[in-house]
Amino acid sequence: MTPMISLLQNPVTATRGRFVDAVRAMLPTLALVGVIWSVSSWGYYALVNAMALDSGYDDAPLLFAIYYLTWSAVVLLTFRPVFRGRLSRPVLFGHAIALAPILAAYGVFVAVALPLLPDVSVFRAPPNPPEFMFATAWYYLPKSADILFQQVLVAAMVLRAHRARVPLSAISLLMAVLFGGFHLTLALEGFSPLYVARFTIAASIFGVMIPWLYLRTHHGFRWAYGLHWGFYALDATVTHLVLAVPKWAI
Repeated sequence: MTPMISLLQNPVTATRGRFVDAVRAMLPTLALVGVIWSVSSWGYYALVNAMALDSGYDDAPLLFAIYYLTWSAVVLLTFRPVFRGRLSRPVLFGHAIALAPILAAYGVFVAVALPLLPDVSVFRAPPNPPEFMFATAWYYLPKSADILFQQVLVAAMVLRAHRARVPLSAISLLMAVLFGGFHLTLALEGFSPLYVARFTIAASIFGVMIPWLYLRTHHGFRWAYGLHWGFYALDATVTHLVLAVPKWAI
C-alpha cells in the first residue's frame, strides 16, 4: 500500500471504528429501553384484562394517565446520568410553563372541536378499529401521558447516542428505524394495513426529525411533544371526516 493511499484510508477506518464503538456503547441503552417499553405495554394489557375493561384509556382515563406518568418518572430516574443538566427545577418548570398552553389548546380540541366532528360510521370503520375512532374526549388524557412516556424514552436514546458521539445523521436513521419499526407491531394487534402503514410512515419521518429537534433547536422536547400530539389530533380529525356516518343514515 502506498503512503498516499494509506493516508486516505486511515481516517476512514478510524471514523468507522469510532462509529462502531459508539453504536456498541448504545446497545445497553437500547436493550434497557426495549425492556421498559415491553414491560409497560404488558402491564397496560394486564391491567385492562384484570379490570375487564373494553378500553383502558376510555374506561379508566385517570388510572392510565397516572400509570404512564409513573413510567415516565421511572425512565427519568433510570437514565438520570443521561439527562444530567436537564432535570433541574428551573428547566422542568420552564417545560411545564411552555407546555401548558399547548396542552390547553389540545384540551380545547378534544373537549370542543372533536365532538363537533361527525361520528365515525361503524360500517365504514375497518375491522378491529383503533380505540380513538369511537373514543370520548377522556381518551386523550392518558394518551397525553403515554406520549410523554414515549418522548422521554426517545430523548434518553437520542441524548445517549449524542454523548457516545454518534453522528446526527446516524441517530436520525436509528430513530427512524426504531420508532417506525415499533409501530409495525400494530399489525400483530389486527389493525388494518392502511392504519399500520400511515402510523409507521409518520413515525419513521418523526424519528428522522426528533434528533434534530433535541440537539439543534432550543427546547426541542417541547417541539417534539407538541408535534407528536399534533399528529394524533390531525389523524383523528381526518378519520372522523373520511369515515363519517353518511347523511342518509342519520
